[in-house]
Amino acid sequence: MTTVKESFGRVYGPRLPERFYEILLHADPRIAALFKHTDFARQKELFLHGLVSLMDYAEGKASGKMAIKRLGELHSRKRMNIAPDMFIVWGDSLIKTLAELDPQFSPQLEAEWRRTLSPGIDVIKQMY
Repeated sequence: MTTVKESFGRVYGPRLPERFYEILLHADPRIAALFKHTDFARQKELFLHGLVSLMDYAEGKASGKMAIKRLGELHSRKRMNIAPDMFIVWGDSLIKTLAELDPQFSPQLEAEWRRTLSPGIDVIKQMY
């Protein structure tokens, strides 16, 4: 987790969500359609909060568990209807973004990011 937090510290800032959404919206037309009427200033804040929540969840923090439950409910079939396979695109888009922005990015760091994010993303997908 330490290497992920260090990586997050290196890339944290306005360019991270900006570049992430550039990549994500071009990765899958279904995803671009979902963001058609989105307030991206707010969405970028929510993205950063979501990343922190996923890291907190991986560390077993109560705040992370509550946040992931809320994200799962929000993204479920009953609310936003975000299909589970879209989270694969989301994760791959994040990795591409990190690879571009983090000068210390490596295959090992990618694996650590994926290990850190997977537990929370799995919960969100299961709540679909």
